[in-house]
Amino acid sequence: MGVHDDFAPTSEERQRLCRQAGDTFAAVSANGHVEWWSDGLRPVGIPLAAALVSEDARLLPAVLSGDVTGPHWLRLIDAQGHGRWMSVFSVPRESGWLVEFRDVRTLGPAVPQEGGGIADRDQVLNEIAWLLSATPRTGKETAVVSCSLDDVHALHEEHGRMVSDEVVHVLLGRISDALRSGDLVARIDQAQLVVILRGVHDLKGALRVVERMQKAVNEPVVMPFGDVEQGMSVGLTLIQRGESVDSVLDRSEGALEMAVQAGPNRIITSPPM
Repeated sequence: MGVHDDFAPTSEERQRLCRQAGDTFAAVSANGHVEWWSDGLRPVGIPLAAALVSEDARLLPAVLSGDVTGPHWLRLIDAQGHGRWMSVFSVPRESGWLVEFRDVRTLGPAVPQEGGGIADRDQVLNEIAWLLSATPRTGKETAVVSCSLDDVHALHEEHGRMVSDEVVHVLLGRISDALRSGDLVARIDQAQLVVILRGVHDLKGALRVVERMQKAVNEPVVMPFGDVEQGMSVGLTLIQRGESVDSVLDRSEGALEMAVQAGPNRIITSPPM
């Protein structure tokens, strides 16, 4: 398809990216031209701006340069020539960018849904794998945060699943409010969360966001039978380019295990600060 071998995503990356229904990925060269589309439905070799509605194309340089934080909303032209609103993220690579167009219709609201959370484990694994595939040029880092809500299991035992789920529902909303645009929170099981923090400057910067999250969780949740107080143990680490998804999660989950043992309501970073 006219893709340069040294720029295109690997076959493993292609398979992973194409599995994310509703999302579209573009490998973009340093001069702004598309080298590869994940869906194979659009021509390569064209400027990425030409694939956007003209009024939105002028915003693209700011999105690629990182002058705007988190996702930006742009309209990607579909096969019928219609502009389709997408949430756009870009991650620098050695010779350009990997640009993700995330279908707005597949984005969950910042509250848990029936039978699950804001995102699930597969989604967060895909997100980490995608970020690991990019090469940073901006000096910005990505943090992975493993969290455990300290008292949810005890709440479940005392008051039942409906009460514990309602409390977690409230806490997830608070955590989402404490995050920045572009961050991702996933509920892994009843009391376990994984949070991805994009564009932090260093471990200390990530820690400030985590402390906001923890402070939000520590506020009592008002229930009919009285106030419920919760703590949150946290393991925090930064992604290191070239490592595997498993190694990132092993490090953040190892830090979380240490936090739980030292807890309650402790934050442990890896490496230690």
